[in-house]
Parts: sequence; C-alpha cells; structure tokens
Amino acid sequence: DVEAVYRREYADVVITADSSNDRPYTLHQGGCGKEALRIYIPVNNLVDSRQKLSGREFVRLWSEFRYGVFPESGFEGDEKYPAEYRMPGEDANKTTGCRTEPKQLQDDCDEEQGDATRNHYCLPLWTKIYQAAQRCFCEGRLSLGPNHNPESPTKHNLLCNEVGTWFTVLRSSDFTCGRNKARKLPANSAPEFQFMREIEAPRVLVAVDISSRMKEENRYALVKNAFSHFVTTLLPPGSELTVVTFGGNDNVTTIITPRFVVGDDESRTSYLEGQPLPEEPLNEENSCVFCVMSDIIEIAGTKNNSFASSPIAIILTTTQYLEQEKHLILEGVVPLHGIRWHALMMFEDMRPYPSLHTLYSFTGNHFVYVGKDILGDLYRSLNEAINGYSSNLLITQEYLNTFDEDNIWFEFFLDKSISKDLKISISGPAFSSSPLAYGNTKLIDPQGNAMPLRKREIVPSWDLHIENPEIGTYTLKTRRKLGAKSPVLVSVYGCRVSSEEPITARVWTEVLSFNASPRPIQIYAEVRKGNYPIRNATVVAYVKHPSNGGVSVFPLADDGFGNIDITKNDGIYSHYFTNFTSEGFYNVIVKVKGGFDDNPVVLKRYIDFHSVQSCPSSNCCGSAFPWSEQIPTGEFLRQAGPASFEVLSGCGQEDPYPPSKVMDLRISKTYDQIVVVQWTAVGDDFDTGVASSYELKLFRNRSLIRHRFSDPEVQLYSDTIDTTPEAEYGVTLQHLMTIPNLETGLYYLAIRAVDEAGNGGEPSNAVPLWIEGTTAAIQCSDDPTPEKLTSSAGKHASHLLDIMLAIIIALHLL
Repeated sequence: DVEAVYRREYADVVITADSSNDRPYTLHQGGCGKEALRIYIPVNNLVDSRQKLSGREFVRLWSEFRYGVFPESGFEGDEKYPAEYRMPGEDANKTTGCRTEPKQLQDDCDEEQGDATRNHYCLPLWTKIYQAAQRCFCEGRLSLGPNHNPESPTKHNLLCNEVGTWFTVLRSSDFTCGRNKARKLPANSAPEFQFMREIEAPRVLVAVDISSRMKEENRYALVKNAFSHFVTTLLPPGSELTVVTFGGNDNVTTIITPRFVVGDDESRTSYLEGQPLPEEPLNEENSCVFCVMSDIIEIAGTKNNSFASSPIAIILTTTQYLEQEKHLILEGVVPLHGIRWHALMMFEDMRPYPSLHTLYSFTGNHFVYVGKDILGDLYRSLNEAINGYSSNLLITQEYLNTFDEDNIWFEFFLDKSISKDLKISISGPAFSSSPLAYGNTKLIDPQGNAMPLRKREIVPSWDLHIENPEIGTYTLKTRRKLGAKSPVLVSVYGCRVSSEEPITARVWTEVLSFNASPRPIQIYAEVRKGNYPIRNATVVAYVKHPSNGGVSVFPLADDGFGNIDITKNDGIYSHYFTNFTSEGFYNVIVKVKGGFDDNPVVLKRYIDFHSVQSCPSSNCCGSAFPWSEQIPTGEFLRQAGPASFEVLSGCGQEDPYPPSKVMDLRISKTYDQIVVVQWTAVGDDFDTGVASSYELKLFRNRSLIRHRFSDPEVQLYSDTIDTTPEAEYGVTLQHLMTIPNLETGLYYLAIRAVDEAGNGGEPSNAVPLWIEGTTAAIQCSDDPTPEKLTSSAGKHASHLLDIMLAIIIALHLL
C-alpha cells in the first residue's frame, strides 16, 4: 500500500474497475511524436488469467503513450481508418496492416510465421494480443523500414506522414546520442507495476512571498483573503498544512505553521483567528525563489517531519528570476523528490532569463500568472492545486454587476454527481466595505426555500455550506448598496458523492513547434465522467490578454477534423490560439455546460472479450471514440483554469500562420474521365476562418507529396480551387476533377490549403488514383450531388468540363 500525492490526472497509467469486458487503451491528445495523456487498463487485465496483460502488450500501450505512435491496423466501420482497403486497379481487399515480403520475415515475428508467409502480411506488435498470434512492429529490430506499409490507411500513417513507428520512436530524446540502446528481451517479459492510490487528504506546503512588492496593487491583502478561503472552504478534512514565508534582504525562509491538521469549521476558524500570516509584508524588495524551493525540499525530506508522503508545494511569489546555474541545479533536483509544484506568480517581469516558468515547464509542474483579477486567479489556482484530493469542484465563479441599488439574481445548477455538499462564497477585493445589502442577500433552493449566508469577518466573505443539498437550480438574490462600486466575486463549489463518479473538467495549453514567432498555442480541455468521455458538451474558452488587452472568447471542439483534434468524441476539446495582441502572460479558463441547450452524453464502451481478435488499439481509437452505450449527463456546469502561457516577442506581424493539414481527402465518385474529390475544409489560420484556396496536385510517386509538393517539375496535374465565404472550417467540400491524359498506371492525389497571405498548409493524405490512359465513353450510374462545390481557377478547368457536366445532368434526368 503506497501513499502518494499523485492524482488521477497526473498518472501515466490508470487502473479502472468500470467493466470486466472493457479494454486497455492509450488516450492521445496530440499528434505524432507527442506524449499522450494516459493509459487506461481495466483491473481484470491484471488479475484475470483469461485477459491478463502481457509484457509485449504493455509495450504497445507504452509506445503509444510515451512516443506518440499510433495503431498500424484499421478499425471496423471506420471510414478514415478502415479495417480493409483496396488499391485502384486491384480486385481484392487488403487487410490494413504491415507489409511483409514472403522470404524476408522479420525476426520479431513469432509463433505463426507460416501464416504470415502465406498472407504476405504480419500484423503489428500491438495486434492479436489476446491470442497466440503474430506480434511485431511493422519495423523490426533487424529490418528497419521494409515492412512498413505507407499505402495502408492507418492512423499512424496519416498523423506521422507515413513514417514508420520505429523511426518515430527513435526521434525521441530518450534515444538521442545513443541513449537507452535496445537489449535482447529477457525470457520473462511480464510487466511489473507499483500501485499508487490517491489519498483523500493532501499534505500541502504553502510558501508566501512577504517582500515589499506584495504591497503593490493591494496584493498582500488579497493573498490573505485567498489563503483564508483556502483554509475555510477548499482544504478537505484531514489535510496537513505547513506554511512558510520568504523574502527580504536576508533571503530567510521562516516556518510559521509547522503542522496544522484541518478539521471541522470551528478548528479552521480558530486557526485563522491566530493570524498565521504576518500582518504586513516587509519593506525589502528581495525574494529568492531558489532559496525557498531548496528549503521546501529540505522540509519535505526531513525524516522527523509530519508528511507521510511528499507534499504539494504552492509558492505565491512576486519574482520568478533564477540564475542559469541555479536553474540547472533545480532541473536535476526537482524531479527527484516527488513534490508537485505550483507557482502563482503575481508580478509580470518580461526579462528573458531562466525563470520559474521555464523550470516548471521543463519539469512538468504547474505555473500560473496571477493577472489583474488577482482574487479570482488566486481562488481558482488554489483549488486547482488540490483538486485531485479535494471533493470540491468549481461549478461557477463570476463577478456580479456593479449598478447602484440594483437587485441581482445569480443562477446556477447543482447536478447529482457533486451533490454531497454545496459551498457558496461571496467576497471581493474590498468586501470589508460591505458593497451588498446583507439583509437582502438570500439563497433560494430548487424548492423555493430562502437561506441566509453567514458572515466571515476573518476572510472577509459571506459563506453558506449546505449538506446533502437538493439537486436543481439555485438562485442567489442580493442587492448592491448605493454608491458601492467594488467588485463582488461569487464562487460556487459542489462536493463529490461517493455513489458515482463526478463530472470533471480541466484545461491546459501546449506550445506548437513552429518556425515563426510567436508560436501558436494549442488549448485543450478534457470533460469526463470518471474514466468515460462526455461528448456534445458546450466548452467555451476565455483567454485573458496581458496589459488589459481584453478577452478572446471562442468554443473548443471535439470534432476529430484536424491534426489538433485527432479523435472525435474522446472528451478532449481543443482549438488553436493565434490572436496575440502583445507580449506577456495570457490566462485561459474554460466554462463547460451541458443539458441546457445541447444534448451531452457519457460514452461507455463494453467490448466482448471473446469476440475481439485484436489488441486494444484496434478498438480505441480510430477516427472516433468507440462506444456501446450513451448515458445522458443531464444539466451540469463546470469551470476550470487558469492555464497560463507566455508570449515573448513577435506580436504584430502580418499573418505568419498557415491553414491546417487536410486530413481526409478522398475520391467520393468516379465518372470515367471525371472524379469527385472530397475533403473537410480547414481554416485560414489552422482551424479558424476560411482558407483562400486549395491546391490539388497529382504525382506518380506518393513520396513526392511529402518532399516536392511545390516542385512543378514533378507535378503531373495542378489545379487551384478558389473558395467562397461558406467554405469555413469543418464544412464538407467537393470538387470535380478532369482526369489528365497520362500513361496507364497508379498515381497519387494530394491537396493543401493556402491563405490570403500565401501561407501554404501541410500536404494532405495521399489518395491513389488509377488512370487507364485511354478515353472511353462516359458511363455513370448516379449524379455527384456534392454538398458544397468550390469554384476552380485552374488552367485545367476548361470548357470541356462544362460540356461533360451537362451530359451527366442530362443522363440523370432521363
């Protein structure tokens, strides 16, 4: 029994007990070469001898998770990644998988090599895992490359540009400069696991900067407010709290609370009445984050300390400066101690030096910039820091309007999954001035009962805690006093019930590798009920710009259309962000709702073990998350964030961002010398706006698409397809293409989007096209009836095409 501070969101592998027939899988949020979110393994795969997970099978899951590789087999019923495919000019289907020459079987293939010889195919290492069958990568350790099949319509081929799995793995930093050279597998390759469970109450160490910068913008008073809210409302019973201060010319870390075990409301109030934080900050500006981090590591590592496991460390600071030498020291030390670090930075310093932001990004910890909304950012960030252990989930947090003598009604919905307790807190930057009329402030429950709130002078706030509350819509009714203009913040939390998994939401950002500055930001939000994704939720991102630059508001999508959202309905909602207005820190929060004007459902997947002939990655996930049951979520509200990212330079440039890669080009219909090509429209800047045009080209060799798409010497056909304003992201587009007069043989089509600035996106997937080389009479069985036709400005869209279209329509009318 190993105790740890890790929560489910931070785990590499999550053991589930949801269904005995569920299957293990890797949940991806990013593209090729990017580490995935986590691996899900049902407990029966570890204890049931019929379904037991082998070492080879876990290698498949771990390879997908760690190195961003994807299945090399197809999926039943999947149009984008089919289980079988047929090449033009051939009369038989092929199994989507690896290519193996009859006399060159891989050394990695075992057990049924004879069958592989007969079929000329060897399924990958991560297929057929519950039977004694072929187990090999498409690229083996003795044959790097020959058995990879770029023609096969696999998810790995599409996302990794047809580069094989081992080449993708070897690009990882794990193997640079000859690191981690492969060894021959031992006879016993059974996986060994160390199990770690979530603890119910965390060990938390809070470090508060008391340097003179805390006096600016009323920071210190707001920090004390947020700390009191943290103790009274957020920390679950049984939590252990240690508090230290740092800052000043001596750079001394002072322990002011060695150990406080959080108990009932009375004990929390008694602790705060003892004034644990100093009354005022120092008059000295210096503060040393290297010093306080070193001291926290020492406190957590002392043998006689109170922590049974490594704590969560929360640093509230006005400086993030780290000298290069000390930054390198912490890079090596921080990962060794198991502490989960959270830095809340309250002073924007744009000097290009090593910092807490770069350190925490490198070591996988959490950094938040506390912007102009100091109190709101602190409340949210402190709750996020312990969200895996606390039973409190943020339902909503909003500022009330500021009109004089205005009656205010504030509504929210409490759903069943977090209906153990309801906690409401009303506060603000100047709440001690009583901007609201206390006698006019009531909470109305779903039955119409009115409940008063309790004053907490120590915070200051008005709070209400309801045990076993009614499920439904609540209304907070209050009235602002005449002349009272100070902001009023309402925070509402629900507590998880033990009888069911809660609906959760979280948000994070990733920086896209790009050759222009500022680099695009990928914004992700995950919405789940326990281990299952929720689809059709309404997820809206709010990006707060630096220097009062306003707020960008836009929806996140789980559509599986592009190379940012690679799997539909997996509960991961995403969007590119490129609307940079100035240098500085940007903060992202997401607001999630369901059941009001949409129809969100929980997707559960039950797969009959005895009917499955392939591995988990052959069932999850292709173009969409597989499901066998949909359960309506009902109405719910959640908020998550903030997640911070930094822009150092490059703002104000003219459009440097290209459209996204078209991921689903295909030939939908063929009419002798005319084909209908179809694809999903991408945006002008990745997934935003309308691309100006599309370039459709034909090549004799598919490798030319990746390496020489813009080279006119190797293009056998080229057409520029102009768009209309209706061709926005996500719309299905179709185009009629006249087949050029070429020699009989197999050719390959590809397309890419171009924006008004001339930025070209990445070439699409390759589509094989067989050309007979002779012209035959037109024979067609149906009219193309495209959903949306684009206009063509290419030199090949001749008058002959108009005549052929007229003939097609006439034949159809007859």
